[in-house]
Amino acid sequence: MFTAVSSFPGDIPPTLSDLISTSDTMDAAMSSTAPAYRFGFLRNVTLEGIEPYLRYHMLRMGLRPELIFGGYGSIRQDLILPDSPLVKYCPDLLVTAFMLEELDPHYGLPGWNASHCREELSTIFDALAASDAPTISLNTFIVPFRSETGTLIAAQDIASEVIRLNDFVRTFVREHSPRFCIMDWDRLAHRIGEAEAMDYRYWYISKAPFKRSFLDALARELTKVVLALKGHTKKCLVLDCDNTLWGGVVGEDGIEGIHLDGHDYPGRAYYDFQKTVLQLAERGVLITLCSKNNEQDVLDVLDKHPWSLLKRNHLSGFRINWDDKAANLVELAKELNLGLDAFVFVDDNRRELELIRQVLPQVTTLQVPDRLYEYPALLQRDGLFDTLITSQEDKLRTSLYQTEAQRKAERNQHPDLESYLLSLQLVVNIQVATDREAMRVVQLTQKTNQFNLTTRRYSDHDIARFRSSKDACVYTLSASDRFGSLGLVGVFIVQRRQETAVVDSLLMSCRALGRRLEIAFVLECMRRVVADWGILAWEAEYLSTAKNSQVADFWSTLGFALLEQAEGYRRYRLQAAMPEIDPPSFIHIERE
Repeated sequence: MFTAVSSFPGDIPPTLSDLISTSDTMDAAMSSTAPAYRFGFLRNVTLEGIEPYLRYHMLRMGLRPELIFGGYGSIRQDLILPDSPLVKYCPDLLVTAFMLEELDPHYGLPGWNASHCREELSTIFDALAASDAPTISLNTFIVPFRSETGTLIAAQDIASEVIRLNDFVRTFVREHSPRFCIMDWDRLAHRIGEAEAMDYRYWYISKAPFKRSFLDALARELTKVVLALKGHTKKCLVLDCDNTLWGGVVGEDGIEGIHLDGHDYPGRAYYDFQKTVLQLAERGVLITLCSKNNEQDVLDVLDKHPWSLLKRNHLSGFRINWDDKAANLVELAKELNLGLDAFVFVDDNRRELELIRQVLPQVTTLQVPDRLYEYPALLQRDGLFDTLITSQEDKLRTSLYQTEAQRKAERNQHPDLESYLLSLQLVVNIQVATDREAMRVVQLTQKTNQFNLTTRRYSDHDIARFRSSKDACVYTLSASDRFGSLGLVGVFIVQRRQETAVVDSLLMSCRALGRRLEIAFVLECMRRVVADWGILAWEAEYLSTAKNSQVADFWSTLGFALLEQAEGYRRYRLQAAMPEIDPPSFIHIERE
């Protein structure tokens, strides 16, 4: 079972032998059935040194990595030949590791330009796109640390060519996202620094160009991709207020006395931190507050302080009171219908953070650093919120949750659930997934945990294969009610095996739960499949995870019979075309 720890460690074990020993200990303690994850490296340099770092970070996340390396410079053969290790073992994540020195023997000579490399890369990228690899990361090239033209004139130099080549790589990734993602070697190397990143001695001896710091940083970036694909990206940022959103204590210092401004330190550090908070909100991360404070004091800062970038309308929820913060976090999780492991909590108070770590170990905690000038980068440091996909729903997420709060308030006005659901005037649109919906489908398969019967994570390449198959179909559910749209909130994937239809995936966004939409969705999909394929029976599965116990008996409620059961696995069959159950009468299904 996947048991990811909350975040990357700040420091890894001090020596390589310590790192390997620690990894061996973690591996020995891990279940023999722990899932493996295969990395394939298509390379023209020596990169085997990444193995202990990647193994360490993956084991901490509860996954066993398997690394497969292609030959040196045999890139095309590795992609095409059927007995190539990279074709034979079909890695989950295919990683390129190219250096320009090996890609073009003329690299570095006077007058060099990137046209040959660009042409070569274009051919390789097309071959990668045509491969079966579900997810592929492309590396950028490290811009030279020194210019051959000297440092005093702005001449067209090799660095300018490499920058243009990197733009080509980034553009390709953008146009082929999310199946392709970026491993930004140039950014990593310049962040770490030449002395810590580059190993020129072993580059010349054995074509192994990187030192420990770079290999560790690259392993962390690769692990982030896996976490995003496995649905472990954080979804909600919870912020304390005093000495976290601003400097000082608003209850004592007043609005005019707190440190928050766009010019002077320390207020500038808090202002810049709020910029990163808004950037996360733009990406669909939910922003909430959890603070021991007077509620009106805090809301006055958000509403009236001239330098407060964070406003009340950015919040998906808040608990501002004098109650225990752990209890408040639990309430927020319940209100937002999220697991606590989706939360990242930021506070300046060590004792409060320690309490959260003790009581709610699922919550990732971050402390405001003592060196306040490091604070603005805190939320970007570990990539806790990094994803491979952003959708239209992400930009609307805060407003969708705010509307959901209105629905919950409405629920309290009704004597029972039935009258409340009837009052919502629910309307659903169920259709075969369109090109426009495909990325949202991929995103839901990668993020949905609670109402997910099989928790199979799919790339856009996988979904495209389902959609193009004559023996498979992908349906989507979009819903709305009198409060507004809920967006695309459900996915149903089915495959045909002779006269039986097999449900591969059924999942619903947590925002859509509690309305019986899932019943209407499944019955309508089944009706259409029977009409289109003429099938006579159904099979479906439930694969247990740490988070989907609420749907363990879903297929039984529809009349499916249990065929077999093992640890964490159930297989069901319905010996009929349709269940003997009616869809909820209060849900209107739009049909063309």
